[in-house]
Amino acid sequence: MKLDNTDRKLIEMLSRDGRLGLTEMGRVLGLSHVAVAKRLKKLLEREVIKVQAALGIEAVGLRLLVVLMEVEGPERLDEVKRVLEKCPRMLVLATLLAGYNLAAIMFAEDEGVLESITTCCAIRDLPGIKRTEVYVVGKLVKPRFLPLTPAEKRSQVAPCGRRCGECFRYVDGRCVGCPSFTGYRGQL
Repeated sequence: MKLDNTDRKLIEMLSRDGRLGLTEMGRVLGLSHVAVAKRLKKLLEREVIKVQAALGIEAVGLRLLVVLMEVEGPERLDEVKRVLEKCPRMLVLATLLAGYNLAAIMFAEDEGVLESITTCCAIRDLPGIKRTEVYVVGKLVKPRFLPLTPAEKRSQVAPCGRRCGECFRYVDGRCVGCPSFTGYRGQL
């Protein structure tokens, strides 16, 4: 879909404040609220935009990790993507065109979870992962807010197949568990 100047202005306004009313946007754009609603509907239906809440990562004390992964071949790549896209800690998951096959940005509630993710709950333990590099993010500069998808349902088994309730780090209180785990002790 090709965007015109009005579409770009509409997207820019919603990027600054997703709660703007149709009448207010129409006033700025020189359109009726009905015309704005039609444009907005078209942008949403064509998946050009998605209006959703974004979380102030630092405001709630979350830490971010960047994980680079090299996966054994295309079949394994599809399997790994299917597992990781269900992970509630996953903020961004993308394929790469050179070197590593996948890149991920994940969150951790605290240092204990950060340590769990990089040791016992490590992505590198998934079948098909040849090697990984993990970088802990210092300060998130831009954007300050990231979309966070809450766990759809809670279960005894995390989407990756791990059982948090049986993990020594969870039992010792050093990890809050997966947000999709029924015994999750975190703030999300």
